[in-house]
Amino acid sequence: MKKEIVNKCIDVLEVAGKTALSVIPVGGALVTAVYDVVKGNILQKRQEKWKDMIENRLSKLETTLEDIGENEAFATMLIKTTELAMKTAKEEKLEYLANALLYSIDHSIDEDKLIMFMSYVEKYSVAHIKILNFFNNPEKFDNLNVNSYVMGSPLQPLSKVYPEVVPLKDKCINDLYNDGLMTTQSINVTMTVQGMLAKRTTELGDEFLSFLKLI
Repeated sequence: MKKEIVNKCIDVLEVAGKTALSVIPVGGALVTAVYDVVKGNILQKRQEKWKDMIENRLSKLETTLEDIGENEAFATMLIKTTELAMKTAKEEKLEYLANALLYSIDHSIDEDKLIMFMSYVEKYSVAHIKILNFFNNPEKFDNLNVNSYVMGSPLQPLSKVYPEVVPLKDKCINDLYNDGLMTTQSINVTMTVQGMLAKRTTELGDEFLSFLKLI
């Protein structure tokens, strides 16, 4: 009996030892083992979450399988959004991707612009998109009391609505400006309340937000 217990303990130790990266042979075996465990856990969960998200949206559409099957833009978007969905754990980023996928079904969009917008989705953080969305129309946010402002910088209302983006604001705004989606590079200037709450997105920026179904 004692011998059986000892053998079981040895087996447990051997299994536990195999899960330690330091004991897995290099030369490909370690990377393969890591890839397999990540694929079997994190990537599988992401895939299931993404599938549920787009199924929930597709089930509400008044369209047919035949129409979707012949939609070139949707086919391109399905491949690209699925690829990007596997690269993020951010809930907001997944929402943006799912919205963009559905946009391709009921909107006609030039392929060049589609590729450009998807490059933005890929490279922009959630902070980028929140900032862009805010400056499309700051007054649309319910938690912003516009009557509480007299003078100040646009940073003040942005900080009220999205305090989490403030540390990244300069880099994000600079990127958005350079890509032609915002009209200004700085929001640190003191101005009247009308200036603080003014629209700062370009026509292209508005199109991109519409692509993500945020406006």
